[in-house]
Amino acid sequence: MLFEDAVDPNAIGSNWDNCRFWMAQFGFDRGRLISQFPKNWFSMVYEASAHLKPVERARVEETLRRSKSTKVLRFGRQYDGNMGWIDNALNQQIRDPFHAIVAEENPQGLEFVLRAGDVDESHPLMIAPHNWEVPRVAANLAAAMAPLLRTAGRILLVDKYFKFDDQNCKETLREMLSISAAGRQSCVPFEIHFADHLRCPPIQEIQLRVGRWLQDVIPAGMSVVLFCWKERNCVSACKFDPLSRGIGVQN
Repeated sequence: MLFEDAVDPNAIGSNWDNCRFWMAQFGFDRGRLISQFPKNWFSMVYEASAHLKPVERARVEETLRRSKSTKVLRFGRQYDGNMGWIDNALNQQIRDPFHAIVAEENPQGLEFVLRAGDVDESHPLMIAPHNWEVPRVAANLAAAMAPLLRTAGRILLVDKYFKFDDQNCKETLREMLSISAAGRQSCVPFEIHFADHLRCPPIQEIQLRVGRWLQDVIPAGMSVVLFCWKERNCVSACKFDPLSRGIGVQN
């Protein structure tokens, strides 16, 4: 599961040790992501580091550069510029809760607020499971993939038995495409890789009918490219050769 945390720019930007510790705790591999909240979060962190020694500030800058799209992602949250960062974060906690809020102070003793200088990796809110069960329902499956769908520069859906005329498959694909397209100025490349097997319709039939099967699934202005693979007979391992070089479907 991927948790979304809010991190106070000043809490990590003003202290290199805090910056180094906290930025190491986030990433897709760690199960936690920092919400780019507000959208100028990176510049706020860098501004907070103005008093640091040049070497430390350069380290902060490099750490921020490497964290873009891998640790810090935009989730489309609203930010009121007339209020301070912590007040905005607490307002968001009421509307759409973060998993945790990392701040300089926690005067109210809120259990979901972590003081940047007082927490280590053993804290319960720092533990993110690497395996979890997701109900096989379109909305749940797409929601579990949402952070990846929102930020990936190219999306490949690999499903040997994907059925383009199956309602469940279509619903899941619709949810995935909707999440991927939301808030983007331009749509990212989206590919579906599936295999030719005994229950799969002939590739010629897929080419003929897939436009109709997916006409109400693909968002306006978005396209999907399909790749069909055929299993190669071999002794040591299963290998696949491309049966089709790509079937484009656009709405």
